[in-house]
Amino acid sequence: MKRIALFALMVLVISPFLIAAGQKTTATTPEFAVTPVLPSNQKQADAGYFDLQVDPGQQEDLQLQISNLSDQVQTYTIAVNPAYTTDSGAIAFDRAMPPLNQDARRLNTLISGPEKISVPAKTEKLVTYILKAPSQHFIGVISGGFYVSPENDASTNKSASGVSFTNRFAIGITTILRQDFKTPNPPLLAMTKAGIGTINHYAAVQATISNPSGNQFGDITSDYALSKTGTKKALITGHFVGQAVAPHSFFTQSILLNDRKLMAGDYSLKWTAKSGDFSWTKTLAFHYSGHLPKNTLQPVVNKPKTKAPDNPQLPWIITGIAIALLLILTGTWGWSTWHRRHNQ
Repeated sequence: MKRIALFALMVLVISPFLIAAGQKTTATTPEFAVTPVLPSNQKQADAGYFDLQVDPGQQEDLQLQISNLSDQVQTYTIAVNPAYTTDSGAIAFDRAMPPLNQDARRLNTLISGPEKISVPAKTEKLVTYILKAPSQHFIGVISGGFYVSPENDASTNKSASGVSFTNRFAIGITTILRQDFKTPNPPLLAMTKAGIGTINHYAAVQATISNPSGNQFGDITSDYALSKTGTKKALITGHFVGQAVAPHSFFTQSILLNDRKLMAGDYSLKWTAKSGDFSWTKTLAFHYSGHLPKNTLQPVVNKPKTKAPDNPQLPWIITGIAIALLLILTGTWGWSTWHRRHNQ
């Protein structure tokens, strides 16, 4: 009996690990490579991307070497995209027309060339693009990149549990254009809008953060504090580190309400941010109507388990049961001893 109980306990403890270990997934690696051919006006000779110093109206060729490492001919889609800032506070260039400030110079308007290229198996091909720098003088950087992906870049796999997932591979070659290295160009940040909205159908405090400059910078730490207008008590706070912004871009920072319900009324959102020696702060007031979209989801809140109330009589009950068992065993032993002697 002891062995059965011990085995049952081991099964209960080990089972969760057996279930997790049984859910295997298959990983795939991309079978192509992209290498930029760096020109003479490359600012950083040891960089694996284009960082070019250009003059107004300058025209030059940019080349990419695409290597097909697979055993069959492949067709690749090549897009030149502008840099933007994602809502998580990261710089990306995987979209052709991301929203940017009106002063932004989009890289895809300055570079032209093939949008598709076919490469035979186990070979390399050099692809040439034409860069025409802006005719007008600019301060800061123009940022973006080449976004290269196989035409059949999606592969669907299934885990042992039956869940499907899709692998998509793309290689990005960052491209930065610079011109003026003398005019001061300090980083700038501003909070331009605040309110209550939704992210992925969950209610959140939201703030629009804008980079109005041509500067691209990172290592940004931001703090948010929401309070009722006229009070200092923070109802909701947010802290974010390691963020970055693309030139002339903006993004929406969200702080989930979770199980916090806000009543209709006037609120203020205080924002402070820092990057290196530069810092910014601003407070915006807004009115919340108390209404959210109908498809807003309610968060799942893990309620703490309630502890069973202590029973002060429990130790006495256990003691009584133990004494009763002892008396029964003692009486049984005594009766058996008397019965053997009587029969003799």
